[in-house]
Amino acid sequence: MKNSNRLAVVGVLLLVPATILVSSGLLKIDVPRMLINPVTVLGGLLGALVVNLLAITRVQAERETGGGIEAVVVRIGVRAVNLAVLTICALLIAIVFGYAFVENFQAR
Repeated sequence: MKNSNRLAVVGVLLLVPATILVSSGLLKIDVPRMLINPVTVLGGLLGALVVNLLAITRVQAERETGGGIEAVVVRIGVRAVNLAVLTICALLIAIVFGYAFVENFQAR
């Protein structure tokens, strides 16, 4: 198993609490309180995002002949598994923050 595939598996494991939170709301089922803790949910989402971004991005600094930085190059690798985890992570973040916004900011 490649390193990027291992990071994708770690990302999937970190997405489990957020997935359980969203699916329990849609299916109207009860889940244990420790799985829907905000630290667990948001920490898992942030962790999955960071881990998979580290797996697919490469950052290089191109230097001038005098030693100064001429350009910073950011390359995004095409690894389908990591991109899929990032897409799911982005969707879950949008759902969680969208729900938080709608629930707390109602028109008067």
